[in-house]
Amino acid sequence: MVRFWGRANRNSAPRKRSVACSFWPFDRHKKSNPDNYRASEPSETHSKRSLRSSSKSHSRKQQVDSDLIDSIVNDRDLSHLSFSRPAPLSTPAIRELLAKIGDWEFNIFELDKLTQGRALYTVCMTLMENEGLLEPDWVISRQKAERFFVAVEATYRGDNSYHNSVHAADVAQAALIILKAGHNSVAFTKLEVFSLICAAAVHDLGHPGYTNDFLINTAHPNAIVYNDRSVNENFHVSSAFRIVSQSEETNIFSGLSRADYVQARRLIVNAVLATDMTQHMRLLDAFSEGRSEQPNLAAWGDSDVLLQLVLHTADLCNPCRPLLFSIKWGELICCEFLEQVMLLCICTSFLRHMDHSAGVQSPYNATTAFILKNFLSVYQDVGVYAN
Repeated sequence: MVRFWGRANRNSAPRKRSVACSFWPFDRHKKSNPDNYRASEPSETHSKRSLRSSSKSHSRKQQVDSDLIDSIVNDRDLSHLSFSRPAPLSTPAIRELLAKIGDWEFNIFELDKLTQGRALYTVCMTLMENEGLLEPDWVISRQKAERFFVAVEATYRGDNSYHNSVHAADVAQAALIILKAGHNSVAFTKLEVFSLICAAAVHDLGHPGYTNDFLINTAHPNAIVYNDRSVNENFHVSSAFRIVSQSEETNIFSGLSRADYVQARRLIVNAVLATDMTQHMRLLDAFSEGRSEQPNLAAWGDSDVLLQLVLHTADLCNPCRPLLFSIKWGELICCEFLEQVMLLCICTSFLRHMDHSAGVQSPYNATTAFILKNFLSVYQDVGVYAN
């Protein structure tokens, strides 16, 4: 077993090497907006498409509160921290874009650019407002919701190419579309919709940029804590409830009754844990079995499996987005995979699975092709999927 995680200061996080990479025929200039992609110069050779090291990190132009991240990761008291980070300015361009938040073609990269790295906060607060989940329409405190999403957004790692707060915002937006799509939709309660938004927001919270297998095989401390089972997913949801429990300012659940809180916590925990790909077939089998027993989804007594399926689908749906967005997401996850590969020094075994002549290729493409084929067959049968 290879161990990379030993360090002098046991409380410090392992340093990640910043990697900038580009795949022909697209470059990464002005990466916040896919519309800025341009074709590479005709003279560009295959060798120039290879991985390039850079001293610049994949920052989302967000000032990350390092004290907040350190406190959450190391389970320290958050009461001394301030969550008064100002909300993004509501410019006409932002308002115009948010008016399309219910569209499948919604440009999350443009929103992240316009809000200067505040896409997750902006999407979640907009969805909460649109769904009538904030006071006085329902029981959730606007101030505490704002501070919760500020803390969540700040806890995402800005140096991750893919698993960052922009991805979380994209998943939250997609989840609400999927939840309401199709002619056989279910009337979800406000508590269930609220739980889904929270689960989407935190589903990759504090993601280290490495897969579960990588953390297990390198004896990462999180793998030890969670006994090699859904290591990242357990860490994400645990971190989310640490944010809630360690400061009353961020207790987004404070307006719920005890029974509603217990239900919301169960739905959020189960939905986030279901995003682990090892749970994929189990989730599909559970859904298919439930539907065979009761074809009418509205008659299901418990929406737990449905919410798990919605979040899992939203987490994997970016290959179904408009082409430029899909290419952008594909490039970003390839960069993150390659950074992990470089750390393990197994480039040879990894790269043989990549066909450079076909453009952006990686295990991501083959995996999502298989997954989406299964998912779309399920959703087409039920009549609930985004076109």
